[in-house]
Amino acid sequence: MKATNLMEQFVKEQVDDMYARIKEENPSSPICDCENCRLDVLCYVLNRVPPKYTVSSRGVSHTQRELENFKQISADVGKIVMDGIRLISSSKRPNHNSSYATSLEKLKIIKQRPFFLFPILSGYVYDGLTFESLVDAQISLFIDGKLAKMLDSTWQNPCKTFKATEGAYNFCVLPRKAMKANLTRDFNILLKVEAEGYESVNYSFTVPISSIIAKDSSGFANYSLKIQDLFLFPKGAENTMERYIAEE
Repeated sequence: MKATNLMEQFVKEQVDDMYARIKEENPSSPICDCENCRLDVLCYVLNRVPPKYTVSSRGVSHTQRELENFKQISADVGKIVMDGIRLISSSKRPNHNSSYATSLEKLKIIKQRPFFLFPILSGYVYDGLTFESLVDAQISLFIDGKLAKMLDSTWQNPCKTFKATEGAYNFCVLPRKAMKANLTRDFNILLKVEAEGYESVNYSFTVPISSIIAKDSSGFANYSLKIQDLFLFPKGAENTMERYIAEE
């Protein structure tokens, strides 16, 4: 048996459909629809929506029917696709018409050079009263007091949550140069989460990272770091979680 992520095919169809609609409605649009740009958009969307895996034919049929009938998912994914198309078209990869440049080439990272490679940072934002996923929350990532630069234009900082992503967010941070390999440094991380009508939340923690030689690397560490769930409360509402912690 083979595990299949049905969201991949669903998103690919959404991406192809959106490009076709743009081309039909505005043939002179400056938006590039080459294979490399389409792949960038596909990755942009898949990094922002939850997967739907199945291993059986029955599961495939059930999930496909669920996706076809769930109009809200289609609408939310469509919005993320359009955001991705605008972003990718405004910041194309170097030499994107001739070859698919790697992240290391884009960053001008020289092999045999030591770097601090960050893990992919991911987490979820919820409403503190209903425990439902929070939509349109803005998450900003700061490292050592400065807004962190991302690996490339397909990752945004600040980023937003969508209904289709179920309150999820992800960051892929630009590597930092190191003096030599096998150095361990603590990076101070601060997440600032804001949403209209809610009290903002700041969450800070420290991540120790060891420098390595950048060789045949994608520009980020081969692991991800799951950040604890973050809860925002409507303005004026009592934060019962803080009260519970104080009583404990």
